[in-house]
Amino acid sequence: MKRQKVLFLKENYVLRVLKSFMVAGLFAIALLLILVHKIDLGIVSGVSNGIFYITAPLIRLVSLPADALSYGYKKTAAIANVYRENERLRQENEELFLLKDKMKALKAENKILKKLLHHIDLPQTQSYTARVIAENGDAFANSLIIYLGKEAPNIKRGYAVVNNRGLIGRIDIVSGNYARVTLLTDINSKIPVVSQKSRDRGILTGNNTNELSLIFTPLLAELHKGDLLVTSGVGGGLPPDIPVARIKRVGVENITAVPLFSASSLEIVKVIAYDIMPAAATAEELQ
Repeated sequence: MKRQKVLFLKENYVLRVLKSFMVAGLFAIALLLILVHKIDLGIVSGVSNGIFYITAPLIRLVSLPADALSYGYKKTAAIANVYRENERLRQENEELFLLKDKMKALKAENKILKKLLHHIDLPQTQSYTARVIAENGDAFANSLIIYLGKEAPNIKRGYAVVNNRGLIGRIDIVSGNYARVTLLTDINSKIPVVSQKSRDRGILTGNNTNELSLIFTPLLAELHKGDLLVTSGVGGGLPPDIPVARIKRVGVENITAVPLFSASSLEIVKVIAYDIMPAAATAEELQ
C-alpha cells in the first residue's frame, strides 16, 4: 500500500511540471505574436518605405532611356506622317493644276464648238419670292393667290411658279401686289413636258383632281411607271428641265402622272421670270 502512494505523488508532480511548461510556452507564444505585430507595423513598414525610397530613383533612372526611345519613336513617326502627307498634298496639287489646265482647254474648245454649231444660250432667268395667302380648289378650278409685294411690276402672265420640289403652276393674273397662280391640276393647265429618261415629249394636262394626264405622246414612246417628267422648254414659255410630275400608270389608252407638290402644304413659292418669246410683231413676221 505504501508503494502505491509514492507512485501517485510522482504522477501529480509530473503533471504540475507539464502545466508550468505549457503556461510558459503560451506566454512565450503570446509575447512572440506581440513582437511580430509590432515589427509588422513599425519596423517592416519602415524597412519597406526605405527600400522604396532607395529603389524608386534607380527605377526612374533605368526607365529614362526607355522613355526617351519611346518619345523619339513617336516624334519620328509623326515627322514621317507629316512628310507623307506633304507628298500626298503635293501630288494632289499637281493633279489639280493639270485638271485646271484641262478645264481651260475644254472651255476654249467648247467656245469654238458653239460658234461652229451656231449655239445660242438660253436667256438668264430671274426669280422672285412670293407668299401664298389663299387656296382655291373646287370642281371648277385649282389655283392659289400669292402676295408679290414690291416685285409685282416684274411679274408677267405665264411665268413659272415653283417650290423646292419642282413646278406647281403658272401665273394667270397679276393685279396690284397680288397674282393668281393656275396649278398643274387645274383643268385649264397644259404643260409641255419631256421624259427625263427617254426624252419622249408630251403635254401634261390637269383635270381638277390629284392625277394628271399625259397626252400627245409618240406612239412608240418608252414611258414607264416612276419616270420623272420635266419641262421641255418647247414654246418658250417655261425654262427647260424643271421637275413637274412622276408617271403613275401607263395604259394602252391613257398615261397618268402625279404632281410633286401638295397644294395644302404650300407657303413660300418662287416665281421664275423667263422671257424667250418674241414680241407680237416679230412673231407675226416669222409666221
